[in-house]
Amino acid sequence: MNVLIDSATPECIVIRLREGTEEVTVTGWHTDRAVRSLLTALDTIAGGDGYAECFWPEPTGQYWWMFNREGRRLEVVVLWSRGAVTGWQHVFRAADEVGYLIERIHDEMAARRLLPR
Repeated sequence: MNVLIDSATPECIVIRLREGTEEVTVTGWHTDRAVRSLLTALDTIAGGDGYAECFWPEPTGQYWWMFNREGRRLEVVVLWSRGAVTGWQHVFRAADEVGYLIERIHDEMAARRLLPR
């Protein structure tokens, strides 16, 4: 799995997720809040086996990031919803080694100077 930050302004962060030939774009409104919520979920997972999640609200809906760790394996699932009527739609699902994924996300955020001070 690969994670790339395409752009980040104070208003919006754009992350590209790729697994094999599947590639999707996930956006987070209010970059600081989106980054903090994602890093909090990753910190929870870094502590050991378990589950963490975060939500990225958008003007037209929201993304739901879910992380499930079993040993060294971290599964990442992203869903999208425009509201209660449409429910949740699958956006992305992949798994990789937990240390690699956490480091990859931190590296991308550090390169964009998005890590909290």
